[in-house]
Amino acid sequence: MSSVLVVNEISSEREEIVRALQAEGFTVIEASSAAEAVREIWGGNFLVAIIPTLLTGTSSTSLQGELRKMAPEIETLIHGKNDELGQLVRKVCAIRDGVAAA
Repeated sequence: MSSVLVVNEISSEREEIVRALQAEGFTVIEASSAAEAVREIWGGNFLVAIIPTLLTGTSSTSLQGELRKMAPEIETLIHGKNDELGQLVRKVCAIRDGVAAA
């Protein structure tokens, strides 16, 4: 199970994260809103969900809590700007490889 759910309302940012994760061999499902992320969690089998700091209509920590209730086995990572993309990808790889995320 190396599927990652990427939540981001800004398509260019979401696509940049998706490309970086796919380059590392991950299967990536995209969600353009918190509501879409909740729908995807029900139908998916994810290792990690990546949530942006800023969301419309909810907070990143609220969505994180909701996803954890629905699927407690999924790691959730909240990220800021995409200039932290390398660090974010390394964290997801560490989770996949069984290394504690820093």
